[in-house]
Amino acid sequence: MTPKTQYFNGYRFTRGEEGTYYRCAKLKKRMHVYVWEYYNGTIPDGYEVHHIDFDKSNNDISNLQLLTQSKHRKLHADLLTEEQRNWKRNNLNENARPKAVEWHKSEKGSSWHSEHIKQQRENGSFKHKLICTNCGNVYIGEKNGKNTFCSNACKSAYRRGSGLDDIKKICPICGNEFETNKYRQSTTCSRSCANRYRRIKNES
Repeated sequence: MTPKTQYFNGYRFTRGEEGTYYRCAKLKKRMHVYVWEYYNGTIPDGYEVHHIDFDKSNNDISNLQLLTQSKHRKLHADLLTEEQRNWKRNNLNENARPKAVEWHKSEKGSSWHSEHIKQQRENGSFKHKLICTNCGNVYIGEKNGKNTFCSNACKSAYRRGSGLDDIKKICPICGNEFETNKYRQSTTCSRSCANRYRRIKNES
C-alpha cells in the first residue's frame, strides 16, 4: 500500500488525494522536485522532473529524470486512455476556459494586459519594418493598422495629395464654387479674386 507520508532530508512530504504527488507544506514544493534539486541544483527554466517508472511514490533520485516541458507532457499524454482524454477536453471547455475568460475581463486581468503590452512596447516587441504609404521608404514602427507613414510630414502630404481633407466653398468675389483643403485659410477661388478681396477689405 502506498504510504501517506514520506521523509527526505528531515522534511515530511504528504501524498495528495487520489494518489497525486507528495508535497511538503513547509517547503511549498513537491518531493520529486526537491529531491532532484537537492542533488543537482535549481531546475532550469523550461524543464520538469519526470518519474521514470511513472510511479509518483518512487521519489528516489535514480527514478528521477529531467525533461523539457513539451517532451514530458507529451510522454504523459501518450499514455492517456480515450476516456481520460475526453475528461480533460470536457474539463477544459466547462471549467478552465470560462474561468480564463472571466479573469481576462476582470480588473486584475485588464491591469495585467496593460502592463504586459507596456513591457512589450518598451522592449521593442511590437516594432516591425514598414513601408511608408506616401514616400515608399522603409521605417521602423508598430504594425497596428494605423501607423502607415514614416513621419507627420508624409502623412500630411498624402492627405493633401489624395484630397481627403478637401471641402467645397463659394468664392465671395466671383461666386464660383471651388475646392480647398479645410485646414487652409483660403477664402477665394484664385489669386486675382484674393487680391480684389483684400482691396475691398482695406477700403472698408
